[in-house]
Amino acid sequence: MKFLAVNFIQMNYSATKFIKSLCFVFMFLHAGVSFAAVADDAIRARVVFVGDIMIHDQQLEAARHSEAWDFEPQFHRVKPLFWRSLSVGNLETVFAGEENEFSGYPTFNTPDELAEALADLEIDIVMLANNHILDRGFNAASRTTEVLNDAGIFWTGLTSQEDPDEPLVVEYGGIRWAFVNFSYGTNNKIESLASEDLRLNIISEDAIVSGLARALTYEPDITAAFFHWGLEYQYIPTRSQRNLAALCLENGADLVIGAHPHVLQPIEVTSSGGGYSVIAYSLGNFISYQRSIPCERSVVLAIDIEKNPGERALVSRVSVAPTWVSARRDEDDLEKIEVMYAGIGGPFNHAGLPEGELALAREAGRAVLDFLGAAEELDSAGFYTLWDAASPEFLPQSRRETPE
Repeated sequence: MKFLAVNFIQMNYSATKFIKSLCFVFMFLHAGVSFAAVADDAIRARVVFVGDIMIHDQQLEAARHSEAWDFEPQFHRVKPLFWRSLSVGNLETVFAGEENEFSGYPTFNTPDELAEALADLEIDIVMLANNHILDRGFNAASRTTEVLNDAGIFWTGLTSQEDPDEPLVVEYGGIRWAFVNFSYGTNNKIESLASEDLRLNIISEDAIVSGLARALTYEPDITAAFFHWGLEYQYIPTRSQRNLAALCLENGADLVIGAHPHVLQPIEVTSSGGGYSVIAYSLGNFISYQRSIPCERSVVLAIDIEKNPGERALVSRVSVAPTWVSARRDEDDLEKIEVMYAGIGGPFNHAGLPEGELALAREAGRAVLDFLGAAEELDSAGFYTLWDAASPEFLPQSRRETPE
């Protein structure tokens, strides 16, 4: 079983419904294997990040079964990538309820069953600070947090008026992790980005510095800043992205993760504070129906942490598993959409996939690995090394200009 102990620091509108004190610890159980201290007394744990989780109209069609909805088949082929890890994604839709009509782009509203499918996939935390979180207004955003609570998925990016930019702090695998989450804004042109109870965390230097300072008061081992930023469909991070990432590292962040461009951008490893920090400017789309290449390809980013007794936690390995979204019609002319593992190894079931689909996935995966500068060899779980503390001088070096 995977044990996720959560110290809820996020005392916002929805969390206060079941969080009664800053010291409350919630034990969340689901499939997987817990990390524990090994024989040498070092603690080792892994966090994995995925990019945008988007549900377009075609995905709604694929998930519809008479009067029921089932999104699990869209994720079932990549489940092994989330074993033995704290798993984090960017949820770029809302759960506004059936009465508000389900739809994809441009104003997303997805059935609650998606939250169940994400929990089944072993997604533990989702980021909500993005440009679609207010597609259906603040009532829908608030309902989204309630659906996630019911599914056992934790979230951040929305905070209360009383505690703006408050971090989410969790304990997993003997490591304390802190998360802050900010967006450049929202697509919904409403008068305010705050309601009576709830507010969206907006990017500003003051908010970032304040949010990270608050996170550090809880003495986390690892602090991650997750942003919705940058320019859509651009492979190169903007100067603003680079400046904000540097600001985060200067103010105590160990990991900086980005979303919004819908395509991959570089992943960098840099020396920082006696250890190494990771910047992933954009992880692209984990799942969507954006079919213009290369929006259908991405990676699961795995960051391994090691902590020796009496010492600070350090990044020990950075690796990626390439993914690709297959979209096709089956023999009954029904829409079939699946996230696939796009590498050449690991414990993955490709049964029933047309031979051409697997070939396309692996071709896309090869381009992604070359773009990021990943190692040629892979581990038994299907991840390719970008950086390893055993050879810290070898930093990721891109072998091609784009992930196409």
